[in-house]
Amino acid sequence: MTPAAASAIELLDTVIGRLSHAEQRDGQADMVRHVADAIDTGTTLVVQAGTGTGKTLGYLVPILAAGRTAVIATYTKALQDQLASVDLPLLEAACADRPDLSFSWAILKGRNNYLCRQRVSEIETGQDQLQLNDTPADVVREIRDLVAWADETETGEISDVPFTVGDSAWRKVSLGSDECPGAAKCSFGETCFTERARERAKNANVIVVNFTLYGLDLEQDREFLPDHDVVVFDEVHELEDVISETASVSLTGRMIATAAETARVALARQKLPNALAKTGKELDEVLQRYVGQRLPQPLPPDVEGTIGNAAQQCGLISDELRATINETPELLRAVSTITRMNESLDKVLTGGSNMVVFVTDVRGAARLTAAPKRVDRVLGQLWDDTTAILTSATIPPGLPRRLGLAFDDDDIVRVASPFDYEKQSLLYLADDLPVPNDAQRSAKLQSRIRELISLSGGSALVLFTSWSVLRDTADALDGKLGKGVNLYRQDDMPKKALLDAFRQDHASCLFATRGFFQGVDVPGDALRLVILDKVPFPAMNDPLLDARRDEAGSSAFMTVDVPIAAASLAQAAGRLIRTATDHGVVAILDPRLSTKRYKSAVLYGVSHMPETNQLSQVQEFFASRRT
Repeated sequence: MTPAAASAIELLDTVIGRLSHAEQRDGQADMVRHVADAIDTGTTLVVQAGTGTGKTLGYLVPILAAGRTAVIATYTKALQDQLASVDLPLLEAACADRPDLSFSWAILKGRNNYLCRQRVSEIETGQDQLQLNDTPADVVREIRDLVAWADETETGEISDVPFTVGDSAWRKVSLGSDECPGAAKCSFGETCFTERARERAKNANVIVVNFTLYGLDLEQDREFLPDHDVVVFDEVHELEDVISETASVSLTGRMIATAAETARVALARQKLPNALAKTGKELDEVLQRYVGQRLPQPLPPDVEGTIGNAAQQCGLISDELRATINETPELLRAVSTITRMNESLDKVLTGGSNMVVFVTDVRGAARLTAAPKRVDRVLGQLWDDTTAILTSATIPPGLPRRLGLAFDDDDIVRVASPFDYEKQSLLYLADDLPVPNDAQRSAKLQSRIRELISLSGGSALVLFTSWSVLRDTADALDGKLGKGVNLYRQDDMPKKALLDAFRQDHASCLFATRGFFQGVDVPGDALRLVILDKVPFPAMNDPLLDARRDEAGSSAFMTVDVPIAAASLAQAAGRLIRTATDHGVVAILDPRLSTKRYKSAVLYGVSHMPETNQLSQVQEFFASRRT
């Protein structure tokens, strides 16, 4: 064992000894050693840490032992909040009386997650009255409550708001990074909630962000985050999609019209903003002709011409804004908004071989999106100058190379889960059902789901790849799952309330779609059965994936679609076993797995579970747990 690993293991033992209900886990100690060595040598590590490993301590402890500054990047804000409310306070308390172990931490989110003091001031002084006059009364009440809360809060952060607040109200009291002129040009710069959060992050040893903010930081030449020695990507299987999204540009006529309105408020002369607003309407009309299509490069003349006009108009507006002597908050906001809009327009016009441009319909409005086919170029700068730890319960085959790392799958470090899957779980593959799209499938699928729920006695999470199949199945089975077995649907109530009801009602079943494939933690008897109606392959009409398929050629299905399906399936199956005393069955009701060559690749993330195609063995499994 290296000195770095030995030091980290010593700290792990200290921390575990000071945490109530903590226990030694071989996989966690193994992960700590690998992470410690990677930090010591400055090398990138990709580590698959099975469910229950305790990967949070697995990477935090070596970081603290090495005395390094680290950014922890998570997939969602919810995971950020979990680190802030549970993991980091526990670790901080465990190290409290050891000066050599003390550390500080901070949570940092995007600017639109914080109240803007300038916007609050405008509302308080009546400068925003014209806009509020067109706002519904219930939203106005929420805005007034937020303005009052601004005098009480220390953080100004949306997750700390002590009352319910809708998106419409929050948008009135916050700004995105595109609109903010920056602290140096704002009269509230010294008390800005976002700047205070950044200052706390600058002075912390551990900074927790989400993938989106980290991606934006890369896109904006490291504008948002402080310097750091180590970055950890937790739930890294989602990184590719998030980085692709943050590196993308979206344009709609409404976005251009909104930018024009920002300029209109700041300028005395309205000619240029009015022209830009008119171009926004023209873009709407032009894009409607291409909804559902991938656009060639160079862009079609009508698209390129309209976007080019908008770019030229933004340039003229920018010149006029900068020539204005009186730097009001409205003018500074307009400068920032128009500058960012011009950058987006130029990015679309410039294109490039790695850029995919397509048009979709979003709630009746046409939206143009320009997204990178590959994110390795975006992330390439990171791997060269920062020690990186990439971790997840499942690392899909080929992911490191898609992220720009010279890693083969054999280079991935795999640490074992503490759970005994041989005894605690069973994987049931139904090979006797009709294939998807078969006319006979619906009735037989419903019958098999009902059989499985009967064997488990309820406590089932039933996951579907489409809303239509969910609704048809729920309608057919509601009230027919057995005495005392309630059926909850995903749209019955908000997610948190729905999961609370599911946890408390141990005989209930929850029918849901892809949004519940992860982020669902239901330990114990409340969840004994996870059913997937079919293998969760990605949609075939996704323009970005279509471009990646075209690039991959004959290997597209195995290199593009199968890894996505395998990762989704592994995440869904991972809902089942959350503690050492859990048990249950994962059932995949897709007979294609019995005949197709992709079976082992799709089941990569659940290969640790004993497999059967016999319903009788499912019955025996549940019966043995009742005796």
